Amino acid sequence: MEIKKGSNCFYVGENQEQSEAIITFRFEDERTIIIDHTYVDQKFRGQGLARELVNAVVDYARKEKLLIHPLCSYARKVLQEDQYDDIRKER
Repeated sequence: MEIKKGSNCFYVGENQEQSEAIITFRFEDERTIIIDHTYVDQKFRGQGLARELVNAVVDYARKEKLLIHPLCSYARKVLQEDQYDDIRKER
């Protein structure tokens, strides 16, 4: 499945509005993005797609030299792993 970049999101599907999986974020400030929502349609759950979406945001943040503040509980759980220490913003 191809992960596409949308407007403040990454998604899988024909378009952002009718996505089968999506992770959304917004800018907290010029150096920090907040992941606020992750969704995967039930027919695709259990295949690692949500983690791939988190990793797409991580890749974007690293490329743009941004920090991530994960409000979404799933993203927070994934970003607590050591390999994400460089981009995770704690409160």
